[in-house]
Amino acid sequence: MELHRFLNLIASIFGMLGAIYVMIGILAMTPEYIEKQGDSGWDFSVPQIESLCHQKADNVSGFVFVILAFVLAGVTIIFVPEGVRIFESKTLAIAFAAVLAGGLYITLHFVSNGIFKHQKLEVGKIITQRYLEKVFSKGQLVPSDKRSLEVYARELLDIEVPTDEPVDTLLERTAKTVGIKVPATLDYSAVKPTERK
Repeated sequence: MELHRFLNLIASIFGMLGAIYVMIGILAMTPEYIEKQGDSGWDFSVPQIESLCHQKADNVSGFVFVILAFVLAGVTIIFVPEGVRIFESKTLAIAFAAVLAGGLYITLHFVSNGIFKHQKLEVGKIITQRYLEKVFSKGQLVPSDKRSLEVYARELLDIEVPTDEPVDTLLERTAKTVGIKVPATLDYSAVKPTERK
């Protein structure tokens, strides 16, 4: 192996190891960790939660680009012999590379968007579950809980909240989304009787 190919191989290995360590730090941003960072002490901050979820999603997508680049460089250095040509025209090679890069970018954009939505929903479930457990521990649903429930459902869980939906129906749907059950003994007497089934 020529010296320049050996040095390129070593550089690719070092770069990949560095990227892996950066990615380990990004993957450590679990929904629980994001929830703690998005907690203002009094309430949650949706823009902050969304920002952190976007950061994680974009970093994961960017990491895929980096890994693909290092794998491609490694394969080129180790396996591709000198002097192999697949494109006769430089313009054709550049056009093919541009189309490939554009297609990969679009794909990773949609992947990043999916990761963002998943992370935001997971963080929303943690925050909403904690809120519902507080409500359930009180044993009674009060009017302010109804307003809060609508905000939690709409802002954190992306649940459609019709204006005329009975509060107990919304509570059931929200609790089901976060994976807990509404206690049968929960007191609804403080909310409007018309909102009770």
